Amino acid sequence: MIYLVEMSKKELNAITLADDLVEFLGNHPGYLATTHSVYPHAVNLLISEDELITLTNRDDIPPMGLMVDCRKSFAEYLRAGDEVVLETDQLTAVNESFTVNLRDAKVWKARTLLTLDLLSAEDVTQNRHNLIRWLAQQPAEGLLPLLPRLTHLSMSGKPVIDNIYSRYIADDLEAFKTAINTSAWEQASVSADRLIGFGMGSTPACDDFLSAYLVVFSIAEAVNTSQSPWVRQFTQTITSKAKDRTTLISANMLKHAAQGKISRSHQQLIQTCLFINDGQLEYSAIQVMRHGATSGGDFLLGLICALDWFQKTMTDNSKEGEHAWVELKRQLPVPGI
Repeated sequence: MIYLVEMSKKELNAITLADDLVEFLGNHPGYLATTHSVYPHAVNLLISEDELITLTNRDDIPPMGLMVDCRKSFAEYLRAGDEVVLETDQLTAVNESFTVNLRDAKVWKARTLLTLDLLSAEDVTQNRHNLIRWLAQQPAEGLLPLLPRLTHLSMSGKPVIDNIYSRYIADDLEAFKTAINTSAWEQASVSADRLIGFGMGSTPACDDFLSAYLVVFSIAEAVNTSQSPWVRQFTQTITSKAKDRTTLISANMLKHAAQGKISRSHQQLIQTCLFINDGQLEYSAIQVMRHGATSGGDFLLGLICALDWFQKTMTDNSKEGEHAWVELKRQLPVPGI
């Protein structure tokens, strides 16, 4: 990717802005944000008690985020607690360490998933199987040692060596998946109590796993493939619990996922799995796999499990539709009688 030339140490250019961030800036001119956390590749700005804006210098962008042409570590510009003024055309650090120009940035739509045509249940199933086969070839880190157990995959050759984290949470993850697939949402909620916030880092492993479920639930509700009345209530329960049980960064991720919003690389992967488009499954999976130490793999495992529920729901709804049509034809009067 070709980046714009960094104008000076203090003046940077934004390359891409998320559309929900554009909307926020338009509605809150002159807003004073506080730096929540700083990493070499990203900065999180706190704009309320529990909402974040993310600046990143990597070739990806999250909801409420912007990609900045910055080859230096963000730690050279900001520290936790520093204030940043938000305007529609620029962001300016109060300590005068930098300004980010927004005027020429492209706008990325965080909710483009629903503009495409849905694949058939058979195609979704095939994509899921292809993703499982690819993921089985990747290093078994994070929650990935549980891939055979959660997908009933027979592993040939050397058995997978698990880790203390996957071993500890294995029963709860399996119980959660089983409860979701059988629409036992109260049981799933109990299992989720032990999943939210489990793991290390700014986005714990099980939160990445759950975020895949939440975004798939959101899609199912929007395209009417799910007729399960518990889905929306369950999603709201998860995001509500996350406020007090996990990191602020992770709670924001789960909230966005419940709204059908996910980072651009994750969005492309889900598009390829569920919708008719030109995306390449393996390429998209590789991009997601690169996230964090294990975050990408943990999300992929959750996506594989969520797709299992999605394709089964599609199949069940299709069978119900066929049954209703047969029953309607049976009740229609026979011509000539």
